[in-house]
Amino acid sequence: METIIAGLFGLLIGIAGLWTGFNKLKTRVALDRWSTVKGTVVERGTYQPNIASLSTPAFRYAPLVKYVYQVNGKEFVNDCIHPKLIQLAEHSTKKWAHKRAVLFADDVVVHYNPEDPSESFLVQTPKWKLYTLMGCACVALLFGVMFLLTIFF
Repeated sequence: METIIAGLFGLLIGIAGLWTGFNKLKTRVALDRWSTVKGTVVERGTYQPNIASLSTPAFRYAPLVKYVYQVNGKEFVNDCIHPKLIQLAEHSTKKWAHKRAVLFADDVVVHYNPEDPSESFLVQTPKWKLYTLMGCACVALLFGVMFLLTIFF
C-alpha cells in the first residue's frame, strides 16, 4: 500500500511541476514581448517581503529597488525586480539583499505591460530556473513510475 501511495505522490508532484514549468515558460515568452523604457532608480535598500516562508527571520530580507519611469507622458513608480507572474521576491540575509540592491545602476531598463503600464519589472526570470524546476519534476515523475512498476514486477 505504501508503494502505491509513494508512486501516486511522485506522479502527482511530477505532473504538477511539469505543468507549472511549462506554464511559467509560456508566461516568460509573453513577458519578453513587453515594451521597454528607461527608468531611474530613486531608492535602494532592503525589506522583509510579506510571503509565507519556512526560513528563519535572519534570511527574510529582499533587495528593494524603487524606480520611476514614464510611459506616454505619465509617470509610474514600482519596486518589482522580477516579474510577479513568475517568481516572488528572492530573499536571504540582510547583507545579501543590500548587495543585490546596490548592483542596480541609477538608470535601468524597465519592462512594462503595454496594456497596464503600472505593471513592470527590471530583470527577467532566467530560463535555467524554470528548466531546473522541470528537471526536478521529471525526477519525481520517474520515481513515481518506478514505485508503481515495482508493484507489477
